[in-house]
Amino acid sequence: MQALGIVFSDIHEWDVGALTTNRTVAAIPFAGRYWLIDFVLSNMINSGIHKVGVITKSNYQPLMEHIGSGKDWDLSRKNGGIAILPPYGEDSRAGLYRGRLDALTRIANYISNSPQEFVVMSDCDMICNINYKNVIDFHIKSGADITAVYNEHYIDKESAAHSTLYTIPEDSSNHNPDRITEVYIEPWYVEGGTFKVSMNTWVMRKDYMLNMIANSIATGKTHLVRDILLAEVDNINIAGYEHKGYCAHINSINNYFKYNIEMLDNNKRNELFYNTGRNVYTKVRDSEPARYGENANVRNSLVADACIIDGTVENSVIFRGVKVSKNSVVKNCVVMQDGIIGEDCNLEWIIADKGVIITDGKKLTADKEYLMYITKNKRI
Repeated sequence: MQALGIVFSDIHEWDVGALTTNRTVAAIPFAGRYWLIDFVLSNMINSGIHKVGVITKSNYQPLMEHIGSGKDWDLSRKNGGIAILPPYGEDSRAGLYRGRLDALTRIANYISNSPQEFVVMSDCDMICNINYKNVIDFHIKSGADITAVYNEHYIDKESAAHSTLYTIPEDSSNHNPDRITEVYIEPWYVEGGTFKVSMNTWVMRKDYMLNMIANSIATGKTHLVRDILLAEVDNINIAGYEHKGYCAHINSINNYFKYNIEMLDNNKRNELFYNTGRNVYTKVRDSEPARYGENANVRNSLVADACIIDGTVENSVIFRGVKVSKNSVVKNCVVMQDGIIGEDCNLEWIIADKGVIITDGKKLTADKEYLMYITKNKRI
């Protein structure tokens, strides 16, 4: 059984606002040393998917440099391997693609020329550790046209407004118990509750996808969820596969902060990285270990390699190459790569993007509900 992997690198850029001003969603850093795309690529190679196409859109130069030949994910291969697919495609239509289905029409030849029988599609906004082989087995057994992966969990009103929700009737007499009967796209009217939340991952046979692409070209359909899943839910068999492991949806600045800080919880961290027996890979950097000064005080934090810590760090995620100077306190913060915190600073409830410099003596405090975000390479 072989599958082709398709990764959408930048579908949800509007959801996370300033984080994607200079990068794709796939390139958003996470947990001190990873990028969001690392989880998707790791899931694919761990599931035996050896050919992966990454559909780009904008600001994708850093992503190309990060992926390189794909060797860090064992995707540097003569047969298969990883391919960066430009956003414009091979036809004469101008402009960027308007949705996932439109993007697929631009790479129809890439899909058609691939020998794999199945296609696994995934966005990059979901952090999880999943075996796609189990999803494909489920897809075959169910006889579905499309299998949609979901995770059932509590979400608040804000998250619901940036999610797709599914309904699967709980009827023991139903001969198709996993069939999705209703699809809700970004339901802003939904209050907090426990829902079957789409993980923006789908499986289908390649032949079915190619027919769907041909039909979309003829009818002008551009959006997979709106024009296929929602519009055709009564006409095609869409099965729901429940992923019961860890799942984090990066669909807002607040959730980005929340799930980074959640990695300080040993149980959550183990659930994502260790308990499954499947590794999460990222680009290897030959960096020296973090260095702690004699006055360093670090509690309940993730500190990546190449950091220099001479101050206090508490309940924070500190990415590679960050310097926290003497007499400075960093508490409840996410500080991305190569940030510099000067002496006698106090930071609390801050997200500092890559390369931010905080000069000596600055006091920057926000609160849990209203985080302060500092843009990339900003000097304060």
